[in-house]
Amino acid sequence: MTDSKGVYASFSIEPVEQPFLTEQEGRPIFKDTEFVTIFIAGDKHTEVHRVATDHDKERFSDAYKRFKDGAAAREQMTGTPLSQWAYLKPSQIKELEAINIYSVEQLAALSDTAKQKIGMGAHELVAAAQAFLATAKDASAASAFAAENERLKDDVKRLEEEITEMGKKFEAFAKEQGGSGRRSAA
Repeated sequence: MTDSKGVYASFSIEPVEQPFLTEQEGRPIFKDTEFVTIFIAGDKHTEVHRVATDHDKERFSDAYKRFKDGAAAREQMTGTPLSQWAYLKPSQIKELEAINIYSVEQLAALSDTAKQKIGMGAHELVAAAQAFLATAKDASAASAFAAENERLKDDVKRLEEEITEMGKKFEAFAKEQGGSGRRSAA
């Protein structure tokens, strides 16, 4: 998603006045322009808001794609929303969102500097977020293995049925050949 851990972006369309056209037409003329807001999870004071460049669109390509697909700013981020993680209290969610942390993945990737801004309990929160993600990844892998196992069982059962059917056809063919072979010898 990004080339910097803990750095995120959202895109928006904003009207930008066109001075030349405004002067020429004698009324305000605006052009819709793509903007990017770049922020660091855990740092509510560091935020960049400017016209989006091609580099921004490439660097934050996942967020930009969701923006182009019609997603609102907060929907442009990927991950597990804090509100969907039962570990946190509603008040903790609000506090984290106030410093630009909206997902469990963002919380798990916090730098030591950002942890200091959260204060007491930050290390435990980050560790819990990292453990949640690791467990979810392991559960996902186990689920994938279970699904693959079921698919393979179905394949084996289908193949066994095909082998049985082929065996019956072979026996019938052998009887037919054996019966016709006797008639020609007589």
